[in-house]
Amino acid sequence: MKRALPVFILLTFASFAIAQHQHPAPASSTAQAAHHAFLEQERQAIQRGEGFGMAMPADMAGYPGPKHVLELKDGLKLTPAQVASMEKLFSDMRAKAIDRGREVLAAEDRLGQMFREGRSADELREESFRIASLRAELRWVHLNTHLAARKVLTPDQLATYMALRYGAEGQPHRE
Repeated sequence: MKRALPVFILLTFASFAIAQHQHPAPASSTAQAAHHAFLEQERQAIQRGEGFGMAMPADMAGYPGPKHVLELKDGLKLTPAQVASMEKLFSDMRAKAIDRGREVLAAEDRLGQMFREGRSADELREESFRIASLRAELRWVHLNTHLAARKVLTPDQLATYMALRYGAEGQPHRE
């Protein structure tokens, strides 16, 4: 039985498929090395339960994540109860992200194996969509934690967070 997938998953898959058919000029070995290094960094971040930018839209819109709130706890003047709440949110999020990340990485490996086995286009398509769904679920783990973290802070702390993290120019400060 086929199930309907959210539009953003379909658009992501369609964008990828179109890009594959455009046959860009071969990348230089330096560009290929950089690309592979990035993919490895992403894989390692997923294994550690890190967001790797998955929740940046939330953070930049005033929905901070517990990791950065804890990094800025002195400037935000967090209470002991707020620190404890953020630590719990971070710990719970990390555990869920590691579990979901394992599923994502296993599915990515399985897709590679399916290609090596010469599986049908229908099977490959189904696995690709499954991976997209798993990645969406992983992202939601991070985004949902940002929603919860915002509720722990006061309006003044949220304003201070945005100023400390993004400043007047609205861009993240380099750490």
